[in-house]
Amino acid sequence: MKKLLLSVLLPLTISANTLNSSHETIKTQIEEIKPPRSGVSNKQIVKVKSPFLYLKTVKRNGKKVTVIAEKKRIKLAPLKLESAINKNAKISGKWYKEGDRVRGYTVMKVSSGEVLLKSKRKELKLYLKQKNDKINFNVN
Repeated sequence: MKKLLLSVLLPLTISANTLNSSHETIKTQIEEIKPPRSGVSNKQIVKVKSPFLYLKTVKRNGKKVTVIAEKKRIKLAPLKLESAINKNAKISGKWYKEGDRVRGYTVMKVSSGEVLLKSKRKELKLYLKQKNDKINFNVN
């Protein structure tokens, strides 16, 4: 009877010890990953070159040869001023304030009906469309 009792209790005590130790291991692993990680800054991400190569087939001396082409340019819709209120402007569906950046331009000045955008090389003025059918004013 003693042997039977020992054979039943011994595995239970061993499994209880291993269960406690595995819980402790998991707890320590969780504590190790809790601190915030520094990661990579946006400036560093922008400087990374694209890993993709664009291949193009051309004929040279009557033979087809595959060469690396320049990266494809994405055409963006032109910037459009939709609204200008105080020092805020709605440009192409997003609100910006003076000092914000839009596609490489800085919003320099917002006045009624126009916005001045400036980059290192260019200045760009956006004007409001004169007639807007969506805005109705009722004066009583």
